[in-house]
Amino acid sequence: MFGCLVAGRLVQTAAQQVAEDKFVFDLPDYENINHVVVFMLGTIPFPEGMGGSVYFSYPDSNGMPVWQLLGFVTNGKPSAIFKISGLKSALYFCR
Repeated sequence: MFGCLVAGRLVQTAAQQVAEDKFVFDLPDYENINHVVVFMLGTIPFPEGMGGSVYFSYPDSNGMPVWQLLGFVTNGKPSAIFKISGLKSALYFCR
């Protein structure tokens, strides 16, 4: 349903589904990533009028997750490039 691309790395298309409407991509060595591309694979469109928010998650000083909204994708905007340099740990997608 979704893909994730980091320059110099293989495309990730096997997002971990953590809830009916939530998917996670792991970004190892995130400290060395400047931008990430999130895109729809074209296999399953969103319902009409719907889209998906893209979040970046990282742990705070207590180890609790912090969620940073990066943007969104929709059927009309099926891909987007997000700057993540300076942020922290895992990419989280919620539709």
